[in-house]
Amino acid sequence: MNVSKPSNISSRNRSRRSVWLRLLIHSHWMSSAISLVGMVLFAITGITLNHASQIETQPITQNRSEVLPTALQPLIQSPVHDDTSELPAAVSDWLSKKFAVPLHGRQPDWSADEIYISMPAPGADAWMAIDRLSGAVEFESTSRGLLT
Repeated sequence: MNVSKPSNISSRNRSRRSVWLRLLIHSHWMSSAISLVGMVLFAITGITLNHASQIETQPITQNRSEVLPTALQPLIQSPVHDDTSELPAAVSDWLSKKFAVPLHGRQPDWSADEIYISMPAPGADAWMAIDRLSGAVEFESTSRGLLT
């Protein structure tokens, strides 16, 4: 009887070792595959960024003009704004909805005549200028496509 117990124990140990070894091989294969995909994507983005001038694209530029509602114009005309002030929330909400661009958290440049908001992005550029006296808003967006 004592002879059968050691063979059961050794067979259980081999079975556990086999399960752990299969799990190790499987997890190693999966982590290698994920790393390979990440490295290939990193290489592709590196090539497109380093050779952007050689990739020919036609930039798409959109220009739009609007006028702030008269109820919002006094919010930007008051002289209490300095260079570190954000846009008033009501103005920012209206502009975000009208032009479909997120403006919350963007730092505008205030001058006596206008408010300028720069919105650079990878492969794109946009800006918005708001005339403080008339409330006229000019928006321009340029996209150079997916690869640049």
